[in-house]
Amino acid sequence: MKVTVCFGRTWVVVPCGDGRMKVFSLIQQAVTRYRKAIAKDPNCWIQVHRLEHGDGGILNLDDILCDVADDKDRILSVTNISVGTAGDAVRSA
Repeated sequence: MKVTVCFGRTWVVVPCGDGRMKVFSLIQQAVTRYRKAIAKDPNCWIQVHRLEHGDGGILNLDDILCDVADDKDRILSVTNISVGTAGDAVRSA
């Protein structure tokens, strides 16, 4: 199973094995891949407020991914990215 997580204009594909991972783990892996994809400074702080399924539903951090998403689904992130004290809220659509 794999899903695509959207951070603004940047989309990252995250392999999820059999999908028996928690949404919280998906967020951790997606942020790591996003940081690598855009070559962000390691001091850059990326906070994911929530993930939303393509149909608009909010994913709970404790949910098992395969229970709330299917293979190749697109998931939108609501994220705050900041370096130092500056912040820029991004809602992916």
